[in-house]
Amino acid sequence: MVDLWTRWHAATVIASSMVAAGCAVVSSPAEPPILVNLADPAPADTAQLAAASDIADRLTAPVMINAQGPYNFVVDTGANRTVVSTELAQALALPSAGRAQIHGIAGVEPAPTALVARLDIGRVTSRRLRAPTLSRERLGADGLMGVDVLKNRRVTMDFRRNSLSISKADDDRIETLQNVSDSRLRGAQAGAAGNNVVVVEARYRFGQLIIIDADMGGVPVTAFLDSGSQNTVGNLKLHEQLAGASDAFRPQISVVELISATGQRARGELSPVPPLRMGGLSVGNLTAVFADLHIFKLWELNDRPAILVGIDVMRHFEAIELDFGHRQVRFHTPPRSARRPN
Repeated sequence: MVDLWTRWHAATVIASSMVAAGCAVVSSPAEPPILVNLADPAPADTAQLAAASDIADRLTAPVMINAQGPYNFVVDTGANRTVVSTELAQALALPSAGRAQIHGIAGVEPAPTALVARLDIGRVTSRRLRAPTLSRERLGADGLMGVDVLKNRRVTMDFRRNSLSISKADDDRIETLQNVSDSRLRGAQAGAAGNNVVVVEARYRFGQLIIIDADMGGVPVTAFLDSGSQNTVGNLKLHEQLAGASDAFRPQISVVELISATGQRARGELSPVPPLRMGGLSVGNLTAVFADLHIFKLWELNDRPAILVGIDVMRHFEAIELDFGHRQVRFHTPPRSARRPN
């Protein structure tokens, strides 16, 4: 068996907001649970996965906390809550906000939380965030930038230039981080979809955007864009339907082990998969890990095909824009991308 360290943001998919019970923190039953899914391979498995799926690094951006920094945070569209490393929380003397129940890849684990008075991403400011804290070693950065600070905003992840652009949903001003020019992205975000921009409608689920019109090998699938995960992960229902419906679905390459930022473990099968279609786009030459994860159960998606689209697939595009205000995803395709004909 191959050990794959899928650091899966401790289920950093920290679904939108539930700082559930524990110590001084009391949560309402109506609040969604905290999720975290990080997916980085263990050093021993990097070569194998790179050969299978052309692994790329996650996108990071500078973040200011309480007017100090900048600190390096992973842009994590799969985490509905921002996470701060334990080391950074201690260095900044962030006040404790009690403990919370974190839903990881294999179950629920308690974790401490800290109160962030102010978090700045360029000109965009979020206040009074209650952020779970996890070790920097597991996060691979100073923290994770979750959907709680991105919601109601327009966010463009430029993979070609390794930069992040962010603005308020109805604000034409665009703040580009990492000092990278964004003239091309500025034109796309202003509203006109050019020849290399495909707009796909999305909807909210657990505070995150999911692609409405998607399938893999002809099998309809619920697709979440998870920029914090290096690997794409499908549930067992998708595996089952692909096995019966697609000639392009081949046997597994190997069995791998996923380890979350909270230390939870889950086994999965690494397999080549058919092309993934999202709206009018089709992406091929992919692999995915199939696993029976707690997060799929929590989202009540065990009985239908679902997939977390990781950075390995997202980096097939020059850029991806998430418009949380208008519930759209815009894919900036390379000049000769494989777009499905109309």
